[in-house]
Amino acid sequence: MSLAVQDVRRSRLEKHIAPYGLTSEQIRDQVDDVFGEPLLVVATGSVLAGFGRSTSDIDLYVVVPDEVASTPIVSYPSGARVDTALFGAGTLTERHRQMAGPWPPPDPSAIGHTRRRRSLDCLSRFGLGLPLATDAGQWQSWQQAIERDVPGWLSAWHAAEAVRKQAAARVLLPVKPRLAAQKAAEAVIAGLDRRCALAGECYFKSKFIGDKLRRLGDERGLAWARQALFLPVTLAESADYVRWADEVVDTLLADVDTRGWRLRLVPAAGVVWHSFGRETLVSRWSMRTVAVDADSPAATAQSWDYGLAEPWHPDVAGLFAEVMLWLGVAGPDPVGDR
Repeated sequence: MSLAVQDVRRSRLEKHIAPYGLTSEQIRDQVDDVFGEPLLVVATGSVLAGFGRSTSDIDLYVVVPDEVASTPIVSYPSGARVDTALFGAGTLTERHRQMAGPWPPPDPSAIGHTRRRRSLDCLSRFGLGLPLATDAGQWQSWQQAIERDVPGWLSAWHAAEAVRKQAAARVLLPVKPRLAAQKAAEAVIAGLDRRCALAGECYFKSKFIGDKLRRLGDERGLAWARQALFLPVTLAESADYVRWADEVVDTLLADVDTRGWRLRLVPAAGVVWHSFGRETLVSRWSMRTVAVDADSPAATAQSWDYGLAEPWHPDVAGLFAEVMLWLGVAGPDPVGDR
């Protein structure tokens, strides 16, 4: 982190806590040593990113030697809310190691997707925060390495998310056009989040997409964001909207090499199959049921792969529309490419 960036973040923190009569040292003092002497204390969140409001809380992310549940500990010094989250050094080291894997992964899963998102949120907050205390050795270097890696991590994540949401919108359009429009909007926002990350705006919260684009002076991106957030009302408008979003996402991802990418569908949590002669009933949590032919690919397989532009089998698309399947993006297999 350059001194200029550090000064900006420190200024944001001090401006936020000044009305409460607090100093950054007093904020640092909210961290106890009951779980071991902290190895790194970072002030982070929307305030440090420059998007905070007067009512925003201050996030403290803390590395401690031993493993500990990272449930936030809330304190209110002089009325200012401070949320302190503790992370064991071993947990963070392992999360950082896992981030070295390719994204999208060659074998995606819902669990892996959730784990990656959580790691991105956690690690990016460390990397983009202001160190208030550190051992000035390993963890100082670690925090600096995280900051350097965040733009690349976010670029890869948002590219895959834009493709995933775009594919969902295309499949849902004939049967659930308004939901398709919602997914198309999410695809555009993901593409814009990637655009922001590549330009240096790396805060991992899509709700600040307008603020990020305004700060970058990106008028074209801001116009896309405004249009994306005004969802259509009628069915006819939904079709036009999805087509518009498709073109925008293609433009935003024009530089992304998607060769070898595929769409992977797997059963969502709680989905089971029941055979009834010529039909198979697919149910989820015993709350909804879809019938398909017993010899349909939707009944005879446990996962389905399609190219990005390849049409899906109607029964597989039907199960997806009924929230029976989870959709992921599979990247090329690095072993198979050798």
